[in-house]
Amino acid sequence: MYDKNIFKSAMFNFPVICVGNLTVGGTGKTPMTEYIVALLKDNYKTATLSRGYKRKTKGFAIAGDNSTALDIGD
Repeated sequence: MYDKNIFKSAMFNFPVICVGNLTVGGTGKTPMTEYIVALLKDNYKTATLSRGYKRKTKGFAIAGDNSTALDIGD
């Protein structure tokens, strides 16, 4: 789809690690993401961006102490 320009690619000036696949739920994406962040956090600035599965909001949201699954997803 990218080769045929149906989907657009994006380039960034920093490293990006993408954890995901076409299966929803139960494949270990969240534990893998937590593991990668734990490995890198002492030596690099890290950030995690999630699409927020089953969330009721749109756009970017920063998770806080009072965030719920409806706000930011599971």
